[in-house]
Amino acid sequence: MAKIFVISTAGKDDINRAMMAMNFALGARKNAGATVALMFLGRGVETLLKDSGNSAQMKKVIEDMQNSGIEISYCGISLKNMGLTKDLIFEGIKEVMGGVETVKKVEEGYSVVSF
Repeated sequence: MAKIFVISTAGKDDINRAMMAMNFALGARKNAGATVALMFLGRGVETLLKDSGNSAQMKKVIEDMQNSGIEISYCGISLKNMGLTKDLIFEGIKEVMGGVETVKKVEEGYSVVSF
């Protein structure tokens, strides 16, 4: 079975690309049965802001991903560098160090797909 690690770097300025990353992850999981993990990195952490204009839509897609078994994480360093804090983003998403998490996933046999 394929293992895919999706990295989303698209922020609030490119919601279409962020949605493409999440829909790609969902499709790979639901339609192809792949093991999928998704990490929000860099400006991608903006996708997780719970008070943004499209937060209801983002929350639904994130819940769909979680319910389908996709492991979701965000880079805590990216969050800090953007001047954001954990209390501003959706709950239930694992904080990681982006580079370390990427190395870990590659060592576990994941193919990396970046948006």
